[in-house]
Amino acid sequence: MATSIDPLDLLRQSIISSLPPTLLTSSSSGASNLAEASFLSFPPVPSLTDSPTNIAKDISTRYTSKAGSKDEFYNIGQLWLAWNERESGVRDYLMKGQAGGVGYVTITDRRGVVEYLAGESEGVGRVLGKEEKVEAGQAPSAASATAEALPSSLQSSEAGPSKPAAPVKRKYEVDVADREFCKKLRAEEIELRDRNTVLRSSGGGKVNNFESFLKTVMVEKIRALRQSFDKGASKAAAPAQSQTVPTGPKKARSTHPIIIISSSPTSLLTMWNVKKFLEQGIFEPSEIARQNEVAQGNYKAEDVVPILRKRSGPHGDVTSKYFVVDGVEALQKFGQDAWDRVICVVTTGQAWQFKPYKWQDPRILFRNVKGIYFQWHNEPVNPTVKDWNVTEMRIDRNKRHTDRQVVADLWRILDGARRK
Repeated sequence: MATSIDPLDLLRQSIISSLPPTLLTSSSSGASNLAEASFLSFPPVPSLTDSPTNIAKDISTRYTSKAGSKDEFYNIGQLWLAWNERESGVRDYLMKGQAGGVGYVTITDRRGVVEYLAGESEGVGRVLGKEEKVEAGQAPSAASATAEALPSSLQSSEAGPSKPAAPVKRKYEVDVADREFCKKLRAEEIELRDRNTVLRSSGGGKVNNFESFLKTVMVEKIRALRQSFDKGASKAAAPAQSQTVPTGPKKARSTHPIIIISSSPTSLLTMWNVKKFLEQGIFEPSEIARQNEVAQGNYKAEDVVPILRKRSGPHGDVTSKYFVVDGVEALQKFGQDAWDRVICVVTTGQAWQFKPYKWQDPRILFRNVKGIYFQWHNEPVNPTVKDWNVTEMRIDRNKRHTDRQVVADLWRILDGARRK
């Protein structure tokens, strides 16, 4: 195991270079999940290592688990899990973190960690410099920060030159005031099992009787409501009968279409450059677009980007609104019927993109939703997407990043998909 290599730098650079680590057991055989693994095995990473490197999954990194902290850090296993499960739902992610044996990155830190590992941010305020990181043994990781450290000054009386000293665990002493306070809390605790336990009082578990309240207050309220409904119905009946023209069914509320793009850092279209591309027909590389936004004080990409499409109609200019997201977490903001509004999925040809989708098999997905695959004009055809029923579109990097015709063709394809 190489100890001179910074674990955080190695993990980040391996992800950016598309050379992610694999999991190994203590016997150096492959592990199928983090719980079975003891090490993260990194292939040679350019500019860092010339040979494979194994790092224990619980090794602490320089990424702090609390903003402003200099003594609590996430370990490399937790950061790897946050990246590897970046498309998983919260419930699945937490369960895998608990089963992995190293803990997990908190939900509030999860997106920031993923963006840092992908090279989309610099982890300002959360990543300490190498000179700031305290020496190993003085800084507990987030997974072990709650464990009680044994006092090193307590040593076995049998220790000698030929027998090393062994730490002795200090006996735990119960604080009397704390114990009485906990007893009081326990006595006032209510265990909610059914509707009666919800309504019972805290004193002795007696079920409250609401019969008198129902007979006095609620009966009058219900009677008044019924009378108001009866009067309203009778007044509405006369105008309704006088109308000779029947009214049709109420028009459903309009909903704006949704486009899903890939969250992969290798994607040509990202949340940084998609708005300028679809609205103006100008392609700007994602990294340049991100740098321009950072210069304006925008350090984090939006998870939902509105797109205004302007076009000429018979009665003047028409503006249509679309939304672009790069994952199912943002898609869930649109409600339970969000997938009914998805008209297009832009893919990079990586099957992991579809793992949290409604349809995980790309062949089934692209029978229900239009698929688009962007690539450079001089790249060969990707054999992976040939059987996925997707439309391949090429961007010419030699046209000064301007290709309005590609965008016009894309809108024409999406218009056809919406009419089906």
